[in-house]
Amino acid sequence: MISKRMTLNIETKRGTFEAVFRWDKKDKAYIVSVPSLSGVVTFGKNLKDAKRMAKDAIELYCQCLIDEGNIIIDDEKRAVGKIPPSRIIAVR
Repeated sequence: MISKRMTLNIETKRGTFEAVFRWDKKDKAYIVSVPSLSGVVTFGKNLKDAKRMAKDAIELYCQCLIDEGNIIIDDEKRAVGKIPPSRIIAVR
């Protein structure tokens, strides 16, 4: 059981990211945000569900970024993704 706020590392196939879990009394759910991926916010009715939802949301968000040609740096400073050929500049 989480008190008011807790951070956990979520391991995904795109890297490891710190997630912040907060119990919302009004909604009776855990609200989850990922500080290093500002677009990721989700929730779960219990902690197990919130962790699963966080992992899914991180993976989907990262996949969208990669599909757009972005490189992702996870919270352990590992890079994921590749530079599309159209963005490679040859320097001589």
